[in-house]
Amino acid sequence: MSDEELLAEARKFEKNLLNFFWRQGVQYSEGEDLVQETYLRLWKYRREYKPTAKLSTFLFLMARQVRIDALRRQTRREGREKSWGKEAATTAAPSVGSADARELGVFQDLPYAEVAEILGIPVGTVKSRMSNALKKLKEVFDERRS
Repeated sequence: MSDEELLAEARKFEKNLLNFFWRQGVQYSEGEDLVQETYLRLWKYRREYKPTAKLSTFLFLMARQVRIDALRRQTRREGREKSWGKEAATTAAPSVGSADARELGVFQDLPYAEVAEILGIPVGTVKSRMSNALKKLKEVFDERRS
């Protein structure tokens, strides 16, 4: 696959990437910036992509890392603001570890194995988290019916 073909194929995931960032609480304009960062990272690591793997997996792995890096930058910025005596932002950034659970909702069209690969967790963990989430949803719906 040529560089041009790779980028053209990756552009098809723009809305999915925006949704990925939006579901993590990122504002739309910041999400657009993160999508662009993801594409820049794709360009930088395009030689690492092996066509035997799904491009979506490769792309979402990079998007996940872009989000983690953005959270780290935000945390450092807030720390500097505190040390300078400025008032820190009122909304704290979620911890990097807690992002994994929220990310699962984005991968609803992906097989469990691919979600596991993207999140860097075992397939069994993906299955149990999905099962727990479905149980909680059922409880909420049952409560609302009553």
